Amino acid sequence: MTIQFVLGGPILDSDSRSFVHDHMVVVQDGCFTAVEPASQLPSDARNIIDADGGHIIPGLIDSHFHLMSRSGVEADAKLITTSVVDGVITARRAIESGVTTVRDPGCKHRGIHAFRDEIAAGRVLGPRAFTAGPNIVGRGAPIDWRNHFADGTDEVRRAVREERLAGADLIKLVLSHTTGDSDWTTCLRYLNDEEIATAVAEAHLLGARVGCHCEGLDAARAAVNAGIDVIDHGLALDEALVTQMADQGTYYVPTLWAFSTNTHLSIGKTITEDRAAVYEERIARVHKESVQRAMAAGVHIAAGSDPIHWIPARDVLVCELEALVGAGMAKIDALLAATKVAAAAIGAPNIGSISAGNLADLVIVDGDPTSDLRALARPRLVMKDGNVVVDLRDERTSAQLWAEIATGQPASDRQPEIWLARN
Repeated sequence: MTIQFVLGGPILDSDSRSFVHDHMVVVQDGCFTAVEPASQLPSDARNIIDADGGHIIPGLIDSHFHLMSRSGVEADAKLITTSVVDGVITARRAIESGVTTVRDPGCKHRGIHAFRDEIAAGRVLGPRAFTAGPNIVGRGAPIDWRNHFADGTDEVRRAVREERLAGADLIKLVLSHTTGDSDWTTCLRYLNDEEIATAVAEAHLLGARVGCHCEGLDAARAAVNAGIDVIDHGLALDEALVTQMADQGTYYVPTLWAFSTNTHLSIGKTITEDRAAVYEERIARVHKESVQRAMAAGVHIAAGSDPIHWIPARDVLVCELEALVGAGMAKIDALLAATKVAAAAIGAPNIGSISAGNLADLVIVDGDPTSDLRALARPRLVMKDGNVVVDLRDERTSAQLWAEIATGQPASDRQPEIWLARN
């Protein structure tokens, strides 16, 4: 049995919300076995990983990340082929950036589950993935939200069962959308309260957690009342609802960066200059205030980037953490939002912290992320399941990748082809 020792830098203790010094991480058979004083290093130890002063943190978790494609409309052969190619590239780029786990809450086709399995088998380099596949939505949705149609409680129940049987780790519902063609004054509902409650109850019977694309207050309230596990986006949450979410333990993945005015204007290019002020007032500002209410109420907030492009910039998760800090979150809480809290949102208790018994996912970063979040964009080494998958401790190698991360540029300008198709 191979035993590895990781030492030479501060180690994040998620429970105490601080770094411990002069300790080492002990890894055996793909799991953490202990965090012990470095003075206890055996004299005959061979498998030593020297952090060389870097900070040792759990592998990062992106709670809203699309590896292959977004959900919506039926997939044809071309889309499946291109999404697989994109997926291989995106998966590698994600893990090279220190993201060892993703929650993928929607893909146009069920091939995402096979892709997840290829990563798990080691045939594709990438983060561990928890996948939803096609999202469940009513037939009233416009073309860019259509995926697995279900109208009425019987069809919704059947849809949940079909997606779970097809390999979904989690169930994702599309509840509502605020339309740009109404200058974001109209929010349309695609599933009613009874359908939402049926979907959540059925998923829970089958042992699956449930998330939802949710933009309006009414839809969010219906989802929380139904006992949903995760509110994704949640653009409009009031005081009563965030209090209820905190009381019930509902997780919130706001994807704040992805809905910011600057992201849509400068990166996604989905709004124009003349509409930016209206978007800021009706969407971005309301969204940020919802996140601030949730923080004040004690809602569990997990970090998810919801990247704009098919092959996104490497630093999208760091951008989301910076957005959360900009809304008032402490940097240590932002780091936990991308580790321990994210693991809980997914329902994976064996990841997210450097704790005995957990899967050995860790990242050595250049700097202290609790004082400089951009340290997360400077990975030196990435370990997944006890295997070193990325080693950037060589200065020349690290400098090259860090420079690419720092550009914040996606590897492709290709966006979801259906974003602007509403028929």
